[in-house]
Amino acid sequence: MNKKQQDILEEAHKLFIEKGYLDTSIQDILERSGISKGTFYKYFSSKSELLLSLLSTLQESMIVKREKLADEHTDSDCHMFEKQMIFMMHFIAENNISKIIETTLVLNERKIFHYIEELKISTLNWIYKRFQQIFPKGNYPQLFDGAVLFDGMLNNVLRTNKMLNTSLTIEHAVRYCMEHTKGMMEKEIGSKDPLFDEKVIASLFEERRDEHSSTEFIRVTAALKRFVKNNVVDEAKQKECLEFITFIYDEVLQDNASPRKFIINSSLSSLEQIEPVTGSGEMEEYKRGLNRFIGNSSIKGDY
Repeated sequence: MNKKQQDILEEAHKLFIEKGYLDTSIQDILERSGISKGTFYKYFSSKSELLLSLLSTLQESMIVKREKLADEHTDSDCHMFEKQMIFMMHFIAENNISKIIETTLVLNERKIFHYIEELKISTLNWIYKRFQQIFPKGNYPQLFDGAVLFDGMLNNVLRTNKMLNTSLTIEHAVRYCMEHTKGMMEKEIGSKDPLFDEKVIASLFEERRDEHSSTEFIRVTAALKRFVKNNVVDEAKQKECLEFITFIYDEVLQDNASPRKFIINSSLSSLEQIEPVTGSGEMEEYKRGLNRFIGNSSIKGDY
């Protein structure tokens, strides 16, 4: 995305916050951005397409910062998850994302509705993935149930808090919901059959993951970095691994050129030679995320 597109999105975002999505016209966006109608339609086919681009940009920014937060701290997985959730809730509030989305619900625009549903599923999938890291999987066959309960509880607590206009903070709400979710998983859920079939869940997320391949790639990159920092003891090898990962990340997400796949292949091959990265689950997931994002078979297969 070039600077002109970014500028238009930023000004439109401000207008959506000030006036609401429904009451903001394309003419309002033209005047605020100082552009012609031709320039607008060069980048966006409609106001709804601009909104989808804005939501996607905000989502990607939130994920980058959320994963970077985990890179910068050494807290326990559970404590770090709470910090990430608190950051996400603040990001959503500060950017008025919920309010913008609410104003679109009266519209019969399938693309917007579909994208919003995908955002919800993407967040639920991330919570589920984090729960797999936080809780011993063998002891908690209902991890997805727990993720659903936590997500639903937190959203309803925050919605009720807004409706009642109380002084409950996001920090308190997140920690309260996490504490109760842990309690339910330890005392009640563990003795019952799961509500949802894990194989069906995995299949669903596998199908939908391609639609958010860039954010998925950001997530698996951050996860691999954390694995390297926690498991590659030799400092020189750790630094080498992180350099390979950063190089691939920059190469894939650059704006102005296509990724040089032969260099990516070479970096991946070198990265996989380093123990304990070789054959690790994080490395395999990283490769799958990279394959989906680039969408080219030349980087698929064994190395």
